[in-house]
Amino acid sequence: MKEQYEAVILILERLKTEGLSWYRRAARDDVDLFERRVSGNFAVFDGGEIHLIGRKPVGCLPSKKILIMPPLGREKESVLGMWLRWNFAADPFEFRLFLGHWSEIDGSKSFIAFRFEAPEQGEEHDFYHCQPCRNFGDKEKVPHAVPVSEHFPTVPVNASNIVELTTCAIMAVLGRKDTRRFFQKMMRDSGFSTSNSIRTAYARCCKEVSVDFSRFAPLKDEVAVGK
Repeated sequence: MKEQYEAVILILERLKTEGLSWYRRAARDDVDLFERRVSGNFAVFDGGEIHLIGRKPVGCLPSKKILIMPPLGREKESVLGMWLRWNFAADPFEFRLFLGHWSEIDGSKSFIAFRFEAPEQGEEHDFYHCQPCRNFGDKEKVPHAVPVSEHFPTVPVNASNIVELTTCAIMAVLGRKDTRRFFQKMMRDSGFSTSNSIRTAYARCCKEVSVDFSRFAPLKDEVAVGK
């Protein structure tokens, strides 16, 4: 699992960097959507706890802090955020990514979240899946949360490990085109094109059966095929 931990850390660190870059630009332009939409309930996560994934068997991002993401380009006045927790000491292990979307719909503030999860014990949710939820990492409901049933159908996710689950969560909000851009830029800058976990997640989630990863590698002779 070590390679998977490192791959998830790399992906989330890149996500954090891009989100903070957007947030700081928005604040300078006096378009501080986070303060108007979310402040009072959550703060922006800008720490280093992400590197503890896997190295600390049980953990989470700090309570009430979210990893901010650039907003969807198709909607104005919206904020995206992510939070996660894990327990690799459990059997089966637990890994949960929360995606939250704050927006204004027909003049009313609205919040909806989706929880992306690894398989759970028993037959009911024994597969990688996501579900809508009204909280964001704890049992406390978020203000303006859209009322959703706890028995809403659980949606299977095309993932077989935590790297692919993380990639699918990102694709859910970015779409295929921007997810490809995100991964290509990340692999070029980091030199992680040799990571089997990232290569497989990229090829699987971006629907590319054959990928020449030499395009993303710092060294010209690094060529690999994603399957």
